[in-house]
Amino acid sequence: MLDEERHLAESLEAIGAQTYGDIIEVLVVDGGSTDRTREIAAGFPLVRVLDNPRRSRPAGLNVAIAAAKGDVFVRVDARTVIAPDYVERCVAALGSSHAAIVGGPMRLSAATTTERAIKAAMTSRLGSGPARFRREEGPPRFVDTVYLGACFVETARQLGGYDEWFGGNEDAELAFRAQRAGGVYLDPSIRSSYAVREGLASLWRQYHRYGRNRTRTMLKHPRSVSPRQLAVPGLMLGLLSPWRKPVACGYLAAVLGRGGIEAVRDPQAAPMLVAALPVMHAAWGTGFVREIARRLIRPRSQ
Repeated sequence: MLDEERHLAESLEAIGAQTYGDIIEVLVVDGGSTDRTREIAAGFPLVRVLDNPRRSRPAGLNVAIAAAKGDVFVRVDARTVIAPDYVERCVAALGSSHAAIVGGPMRLSAATTTERAIKAAMTSRLGSGPARFRREEGPPRFVDTVYLGACFVETARQLGGYDEWFGGNEDAELAFRAQRAGGVYLDPSIRSSYAVREGLASLWRQYHRYGRNRTRTMLKHPRSVSPRQLAVPGLMLGLLSPWRKPVACGYLAAVLGRGGIEAVRDPQAAPMLVAALPVMHAAWGTGFVREIARRLIRPRSQ
């Protein structure tokens, strides 16, 4: 966590309300918060506040894995509220599936008009593609990645933890390595909700980070590349090509069409949705291209 005083208490309250009776500790890893985040965390039972001097998310997760005393490691991000039976279902899925990592789909929560628009953009196929962990329906199944995830502590340590080269997408990168250790299992009954970003500026930063770190995953694991991850770079190439006008018109039509659908569902959010989709795509694509350019100039070790 980092400066999450707005969301942290609700997240920790949900952890405290779990039906699973054998939770022995709640590790809260702080990247140097300057608000009331640490004070809020310290007020909850079973909490140990740990420091994350490197300040990145994968580094913080590795701090927790190294310090963990229990058998099972259940990841919960500060903006996430887990269902009362979340841990119980994670433990059951680990036992029944024998997978290396288990988890549920990414369900989003939103309050304001802008947040509802961002939620609609993030859950639409135009915004996020056909990623299965973003779909709530379907039977339990093995997939490429899940939201957050739970695993045995020993499994996390044997896999080497999270790669700290990644400042995001570290979960998908770990999930790729976990495919050889039992795979990744998605159970839609494992329920949680994630509070979306509050505005377009923070959405841009989030998706720029996603694009940059997806590039890192692809460079480390070329076999992890899927067509959906090449869609936005393909769009950018199309906009720079001799066919840029028809590509731009086609993209604009798709965005406006999705906005029209949203105008029926949520008229107030529709205009912001039309803005959010290009922000997501431009930020992701810019992060992707900039990271490729940077890696051509200097190697990973630098």
